[in-house]
Amino acid sequence: MAHSRKPCRSCLRIRMFMMCALPVVMLIGLRPDGMVRIAGYLPDAGWIAAAMMVVGTFGFVQRYRKYKSQD
Repeated sequence: MAHSRKPCRSCLRIRMFMMCALPVVMLIGLRPDGMVRIAGYLPDAGWIAAAMMVVGTFGFVQRYRKYKSQD
């Protein structure tokens, strides 16, 4: 009999990612007309990557300041 334990945070994050990523992958394969039209309005992948780097840098600076203030 298996023990009923609560899954760890990493497992929960992986499950949430899979629940979000699987439908996106399916939509890529099916290419519905509405989604193709919406994709035309999205920004270029370079802009998205730049925005992710800016947000990541900002998060890193915040965490670093918090870490330094603990000393």
